[in-house]
Amino acid sequence: MTDSLCHLCLAAPAAQRVKHYGIAVCRGCWQRASSGWPPEFEPALRQALARQGLLIPDRNSQQRLPRDYQPPADYAL
Repeated sequence: MTDSLCHLCLAAPAAQRVKHYGIAVCRGCWQRASSGWPPEFEPALRQALARQGLLIPDRNSQQRLPRDYQPPADYAL
């Protein structure tokens, strides 16, 4: 990965690219989101999606934004 910091915690080196959110996160933040992104990360995730003109995904069964979000196939990227 690059020498950039995690887009979410801003404290650790980014190690994982989250393609459809358009961000890179550290291993710790990636692991914390195994059942969906924790609520404290939502503002940063919403900003990342807005920059790309993407919709906010539906929440998963844990009422969190899904970690592996993929925009609908008919959505113009």
